Order: sequence, then C-alpha cells, then structure tokens
Amino acid sequence: MKNPIRRIVILLLALFSITISAQETYSDSFSSVSYANNDGTQNWSTNWQEFNDNNNPANGYISINNDELRFRYIWSENIRRSADLSSYYTASLSFDWRTSSLESGETLIIQVSSDGSSFTTLDTFTGSQSGTFDQDITAYISSNTTIRFRKGGGDWSGNDDRAYIDNVTISTTSVPQTDSDGDGIIDVVDLDDDNDGITDEEEYCSTISASFLTSSDVGERSVVISHTDTGYLRLDFSSMDNSFQLDINGTTAHPSVLEFENGALDAGDEYFVFQSDGSFISQPWVANSNGIPRLRLIVNEFGQISLYGSRTTSSTTLELMEAQGGTPFNTIPWIPANNNTFTLTNQAGPGPEGFTGELFASAICDTDGDGISNEFDLDSDNDGIYDIVESGVLNESGVADSNNDGRIDGATSSSGSNGLFNAIEDVDTEYAIPSYSILDSDADGSYDAYVLDADADGCNDVREAGFTDNNDDGYLGPNPVTIDAEGIVTSGSDGYTTPADNDSNTTYDYREVGSAPTITSQPVNTTTCPGCTTTISATVTADQFQWQYYNGVSWLDLSDSGVYSGTSTSMLTITNPTPSENNTQYRLLTSNDAFICGTETSNTAILTLRVNTVVTNRRVTYRVNKN
Repeated sequence: MKNPIRRIVILLLALFSITISAQETYSDSFSSVSYANNDGTQNWSTNWQEFNDNNNPANGYISINNDELRFRYIWSENIRRSADLSSYYTASLSFDWRTSSLESGETLIIQVSSDGSSFTTLDTFTGSQSGTFDQDITAYISSNTTIRFRKGGGDWSGNDDRAYIDNVTISTTSVPQTDSDGDGIIDVVDLDDDNDGITDEEEYCSTISASFLTSSDVGERSVVISHTDTGYLRLDFSSMDNSFQLDINGTTAHPSVLEFENGALDAGDEYFVFQSDGSFISQPWVANSNGIPRLRLIVNEFGQISLYGSRTTSSTTLELMEAQGGTPFNTIPWIPANNNTFTLTNQAGPGPEGFTGELFASAICDTDGDGISNEFDLDSDNDGIYDIVESGVLNESGVADSNNDGRIDGATSSSGSNGLFNAIEDVDTEYAIPSYSILDSDADGSYDAYVLDADADGCNDVREAGFTDNNDDGYLGPNPVTIDAEGIVTSGSDGYTTPADNDSNTTYDYREVGSAPTITSQPVNTTTCPGCTTTISATVTADQFQWQYYNGVSWLDLSDSGVYSGTSTSMLTITNPTPSENNTQYRLLTSNDAFICGTETSNTAILTLRVNTVVTNRRVTYRVNKN
C-alpha cells in the first residue's frame, strides 16, 4: 500500500443545528430463542449468523439462553448481523453486557463494518463485570452495516468463561424529506430552499476558504484554520496525482482510498469512475483549461458525500462519479459545538506527486437570530427588505416577484432538478453556479441581505428604505421583534414594499452612500424696517431646505406666502414685514435626499423691526419716515 506523504489538516469549530425526523430502530431483545428476532421499528437485513459454530440459537458455544445472547468457551467462534442503514444520516449502537470469569488475556470485543468484511473494534470486555455500551456508528452507515461479537485475545480456556449480551439496538435518524419552498425538491437536495434566488451555500455564514498546494519536496504539510461553524464542505481539486483520502473527525470519506488512474490500483484503493458509463477521468494531475476543477467533493449538512469530476482537461461540465465496485461513501459525523478536523492525504507513488485546490467550509446560520436559518428566511436581517430585493436577483432578466411574497415568480415550476431557478443558473446540477453576482454594496465581503447598513454610511437600511424603526436598532418596527414561519417581521407597521429612492437615480437609498448636510455659515440676527425687504441666509451643503419660525410654543414650517418667500431654499426673504414679525425667531432645517438619517438644524436668527423717527404735536403723536 502506498505511504501517505502529503497532508493538509484543517481544524474547524462546529456549532450548528439541523432538523431531524423521527428515529428508527433495529433491535433484538433475545426474548425468544431465534436468530431472526426483529424487536425494533425496522427489520434487520439478515439474521444473526454464527461462524465456526453450529448456527443454532438453542445450543453451542454461542446461543440464546435466559433471554440473553450467551458466549462460552470461545476460540474461533463469532456471530454477526447486518442492517441496511443507507437511508439514514446518523446511527448509534447500544446493548447491555456482562462477563464472568474471563481471565487475563481473555476478552469479548464488539466490532462494526460498513461492508461486512473489514471490521473496526469499538470496545473490549473482560473479567467479571457488567455495563451498558452506547456509541455512535454514523461513520459506518451503508447498505450493509454489520456488527460482530468475537473473542479479542487468547482462547477462553475455562469451561466457566462466560459473556452475555442483551438488548442489542441500532438507533437511527433519517434525512428529512421536507420541501420548504414547495418546488418538488426536498431541502437536502434543493440548492435554494426558500426560492429567493440566493443559493443555500451563499446563505451559510462564518465561512472559510483555504487554498492548498503540495509538492514532492514538502513532506507532510498542515494548515490549521480556526472556524466557528461547520455543516457544509466543498473540496475542489484543480490537479491531483492519482489518488487521495479525506478524513473528517476520524471518519474517512470512503472505506477505500479513492483511486482515479486506470492501472494504478493498490492495496486499500478502489477505482472511482463516471457513473454514467464507468469510464476513468483523463489525466487528473493536469488542470482543466476551462477553470472548473478536475474533482469536486461535497459534504452536505447531513454528512452525505457526493463526488463530481471533469472528464478531460477541456471539459466544461462536472459529472457524477462513484466507486467502481459500488461501495458507498461513508456518512460524516459533524461534531456540534466542538472541533472538526479535516485531513486530506495524498498517496506517494511513482511520477508527479502532490495536489492543488481549494477547500470551502461553512455552516447553517441565523444572521438575525430569529430562530429561522438564512436558507429558509426571506428577510435574513429583519430590516423589512426582502432578501430577494437585497440580493439584486430581481435585476436579472426573467426574474420577478410580482406578488411581493419574497420568492421568485414561477420558481416552484421552473427550478429543475436542483431547486434553483433555471434563469439564474449555469447548469441544472448539484454544483450549479448562479449566473449573477449577489450585491455587496460596500464591498466588505458581506452581502446586503445579511447586514443592517448595506452601504456603510451610518444610516440603517430600514430607515433608508423608508420604513419605521421604532428604537433605532436596525430592525423593522419595535422591540421585541416578532416574525412568521418564513422569517418576515410581523411586529412592524410597514416594510416589504419598494425601498425609497428619494433622489430618483434608480439606486435604492439604502445602497447609496449618503452623508449629513453641513452648515458652513450660520444665519445671523437681522434688523429691518416695516415695509422694507430683508433676507436671512445660511451657507449649506444639502439637497433639501426648510425654514421654520417659533410661535412661542413650537417650531412650525414656513411656506411661500404672505411676507415670506424662499422658504425651501438656503435664503429666506421677508418682504414688508409687519409689527407681528418683530422679534420672531427663525431657523433652517436641512437634509440630503438619499440620507434620511442626516438632518441638520441651523442656529436661531431673530428678526428685529427698527423704530422710525417720532414727531409729537401736543396730544397727537405721528410716526414718520426719515428723509
């Protein structure tokens, strides 16, 4: 067998949750003397099968006695049973056990296999003890998952050497068959679970993307990356010697090393070929001239693996690949709230060595913390703007949301086999790539749909969209926020209509960087005479202007009428003021069209009417104008 000489280790933290369906069990309580007992919700695929004994449950060195599976005086005898677990994504094995008079070196072991031939020891029992065994066997899920009991050390030499097993149970959970968006594609296969035009992969968060490179002279190579969430993995090889193995949390992607070169099969290897015709990939060590990877391995949130390859160096598509012998991939056990370790191993051999490519890992996440993960949430940041709007997909030809429900019109009938709307994908496959770029207005690496201030101008999107944010937290409406089953805020008084474009330049204000107005010259107190004309002005950089006056109680907007004109400009004109305008206070409110958060209020200016010359004749007083 080839010796591994190249490794990439990527350490990730996992914290994710997934919805699971009801459990199924495969069980035998040994309540009857039969090797065909099925005491769980599902039937085993085989009966118990003895090897090197008489295969009789009533007697022999292995038998059912007093409602237990009994082992005595064991040399080469063993017993096994299989179950088809291929439709499940988790599995655990449990049973009760006790031993009696097993001397040093005499043991009973429990083993598990995914193919019925290559077994892994899970635990060892010895002495005179008892207990309960319970262990995850997800890594061994297959159509032929097999458990086996046998001796693990020397022959049991005494006739009183005993071991007993009871209540053997395999507990499983199946992949949910939920179709959240009603497009006929179950969520585990659907690339866009909510039909908002953003693929689930893009709706994941806390992602990493690591490029790797190995060569013949680097020896063992490791890359360690800290990561908070893992529930999805995509591994792309741009070139590879001829074989590899991927290990995740101690579970290999496949029971065998994945070999791609015809004629290079070694011990422990298995050929991988195109599913459609069984042919081999051509020159996997040469990069594809079209830029697509030579190999793409995907592990979904349920730990299920699929593998695609480009047939030649000029291929424009990826095609599904499988083990030539039909051996299925293992199911990967993601570890919640703990480290996940990815180990990629290249096999040494003649010819060029090493591999190049990229690893992308991410997780299901809930950006707004409303309990609905992004791939099901039509408003992933609770700002009152649909994700379908913030993504920019509505700008694409053939894409619309005429009924304003946050989903692409016609997506339920025009999303092909992968659940992604046909008009926005390059090919209708699991590895489809959207044909448009999701909007990231401030180019900070976070899409508009998942941030509260898409243009990073200091004004939250909900306000710039023209909606109500009662407590200025960036969320639509008041606090606490309430949402419906699709993540839409129901506690707000508005939202989910066309966002504001106050400057009418066809770019929504929440995407357009705005700024508050600036007043460089404040209005000043002014003195004039009755019947004269005067102005009060300010020097301002702004789009909107509104003069106000103070009536002794509150500030009121002025309009162009009576003695006033220019009330919506930077200069207020007062023509023929009367004594009622004497000592009136004025101020200017300013704003910019595309920046609702940025109003600026000027200083107060007071208008004073000047007193004219007074002539008195006895008891009559006259007010006259100066010459």
